[in-house]
Amino acid sequence: MRITKGARRVVTVALAGLLAAALTSCSSDESGSSGDNIRVAVTTGTTSAEIAAAKNYFQARNLTVQISTLATGTETIAAVQGGSADIAYADTFAAVNAISNGFDIELVAGANHTSPAVSYLVRADSDIREPRDLVGKSLGIGGVPFFRVFANGFFEQNRIDPASVKFNVIRQSNALPEALANGAVDAIQTLGYQVAYLNDGIGHRFRTVGNPDTSAFQNPKAMQAGWWTSKKWGERNADAAQRFADGYRSFAAWYNAASVDERSDLSAQYNKIDYRATAGGDQKKLDNLAFATIARYIDAPVDLVATQEWIDKGAAVAPDQVPGGVALSGHVLPSAS
Repeated sequence: MRITKGARRVVTVALAGLLAAALTSCSSDESGSSGDNIRVAVTTGTTSAEIAAAKNYFQARNLTVQISTLATGTETIAAVQGGSADIAYADTFAAVNAISNGFDIELVAGANHTSPAVSYLVRADSDIREPRDLVGKSLGIGGVPFFRVFANGFFEQNRIDPASVKFNVIRQSNALPEALANGAVDAIQTLGYQVAYLNDGIGHRFRTVGNPDTSAFQNPKAMQAGWWTSKKWGERNADAAQRFADGYRSFAAWYNAASVDERSDLSAQYNKIDYRATAGGDQKKLDNLAFATIARYIDAPVDLVATQEWIDKGAAVAPDQVPGGVALSGHVLPSAS
């Protein structure tokens, strides 16, 4: 199943509905938290703010962070627009869609750079041995636009016309391994190395095709996801936004310098993923899991040029999912720059 033109309409309708819900609840923004108490909405599986809070990076800046979890970045952005949250974690394309559909949001700080490793997996018994063997085959990818952007970059880097590959969009990314195992697709795309290494007596037996390193075709300085707020909250709470950004960047610098053991311990505690067990004693696998499964956190002001390139690439590669003509520079608080 290829991404259809109807997909954009679905996104637009969904965002329009969320915008309407957000606007009808705008009165809650009047009494929203400010100053020292910050309500943060994150997406499922996002643990960076939780770890930063546990390590007292926000408390050191006199901030108390209350974290709630929603399913998607579209929902977290709707929460800040409606006033039920102050700051939202959302991927860059979700924010671009929201801005295009009338959400008045601004970037507080960068959250993470583009993913350093994107694996393309086939079954162990597959006759697909190298990227060019994927021509004419079906590739399962997640529903978020950045999956398609990574895929296009991978194929172009390997001199393959992306149109020669059949993209099957599977909205629930955790269903991708099963889809590959049961033959619903010929290959799947996954972030990092976790799924790629679940083949040593546990899980499914898969092989990696091609080089997962994305730096050959993607600017690693681009922002894949950020921390966003409503313009109203940002104007009223500029100091709190700055302190949140400073606290998060201090956490990011610490985490980016963390050792394999520290990262493995944090993954086991917060993500419930045991890197050591998955690596099975293979140090190279453990290094890959620790350093290339979670995207690098942003510990400095956002690189707006690299991020705009990422946005424009998304609009060119997946126009049904990413609207063109959105300039990030018009939606950035001083805390992010």
